[in-house]
Amino acid sequence: MSSNLHPMLNVAIKAARAAGAIINRAALDVEAVRVSVKQTNDFVTEVDQAAEAAIIENLLTAYPGHGILAEESGSEHGAKDSEFVWIIDPLDGTTNFIHGFPFYCVSIALSVRGKIEQAVVYDPTRNDIYSASKGRGAYVNDRRLRVAKRT
Repeated sequence: MSSNLHPMLNVAIKAARAAGAIINRAALDVEAVRVSVKQTNDFVTEVDQAAEAAIIENLLTAYPGHGILAEESGSEHGAKDSEFVWIIDPLDGTTNFIHGFPFYCVSIALSVRGKIEQAVVYDPTRNDIYSASKGRGAYVNDRRLRVAKRT
């Protein structure tokens, strides 16, 4: 990744890659993954939980004063009253994952005083990082994304 990224975005990318490594290992033997039902057609796996734990550990190690809203554990972690809150979905597309469809990702965003300022979407099957920082643009890997002038 580019060295001119926002430091918080770099931490989010590191966390997303750590989660992606867990997901990729599990994808090698997806039949062995334990699956639980949260609601009708809404699943959670041990992989979701392990990936979430890795993300939380990375984020809180770097920013112990930040809050975290985590999808799978259904709770908040870190500082409850922080102006900085990380919002994470460790395995966005769990249904695809458990069926062996390689269309899922790791999603992490940072809300600062209620507004999203940093965001990362990591596709572990293709090793693609989509990232954006408020005021600094959006990228896929190291390539700047631009909006077309025509539709």
